[in-house]
Amino acid sequence: MSQQNVDIVRSAYEAFGRGDIPAIIALLDENVEWNSPATLPWGGHEHGPDGALAFFGRLGGAVDELVPEIRQLLDAGDHVVVTGVHRGRAKGGPAFEAEWAMVWELRDGKVTSFSDYVDTAAVAAAYAGVTA
Repeated sequence: MSQQNVDIVRSAYEAFGRGDIPAIIALLDENVEWNSPATLPWGGHEHGPDGALAFFGRLGGAVDELVPEIRQLLDAGDHVVVTGVHRGRAKGGPAFEAEWAMVWELRDGKVTSFSDYVDTAAVAAAYAGVTA
């Protein structure tokens, strides 16, 4: 099952790269917990696919560009741990680069939990003086 989980998570990043947010939402369990640092302009805790969709709406409103580069994708059974770097541009502002780790939990082929751990200081520096 874990290789299937890795493939599902990889497909989420591929969908994000295409701008296909509905494909990501389709991977989510109806009770998914979606977590991103609340200190980010798009961060917070969300519940369910509609909550994850709200997260992506905030993300789209906060960045002009965001490209996640995967460095490692680690199979941990029911969890998939991904490390990488974001290269992005704050909405109407400067570029930023931020290291991150993301932990995905899956059950029965669906994402049940997502947690994002990102270098928030690197992102905050890009937003300093930028009005969202």
